[in-house]
Amino acid sequence: MKRNRLLIVSIIIVFIVTMVPGDGNVAGNYLDKVVHFLVFLMLSINICYRFYENKRLIDSLIWAIFFGLMTEVIQQFIPGRNMDIYDAIADTLGVISGFYLYKKAHIKIDIILLKLSFSWRSGKTK
Repeated sequence: MKRNRLLIVSIIIVFIVTMVPGDGNVAGNYLDKVVHFLVFLMLSINICYRFYENKRLIDSLIWAIFFGLMTEVIQQFIPGRNMDIYDAIADTLGVISGFYLYKKAHIKIDIILLKLSFSWRSGKTK
């Protein structure tokens, strides 16, 4: 259950970052791309945390990439947002990087995420 909770939180964060109407101004040329990369990196790590020992891991990562592409398509209909291929590339690179980062350090990442999920639920770590 804790693993699902972290994944749901990361999906909500992706929705907030990608779907909130903007004012049309991007804060810096590359800051937007960095934010897209980091949000999808976090999503990918949480997908790996949830499905690492599961056959559905690769399918879930492919869906995360598709999710990033679809957010870009939908953004053209949101006031103050626009579709940007470089954002889609940053989303995709974030998903791929998150997978490889998790693969290299999954034991340490599991410990950190497990502590986060306990502290989030009870206000303290166990």
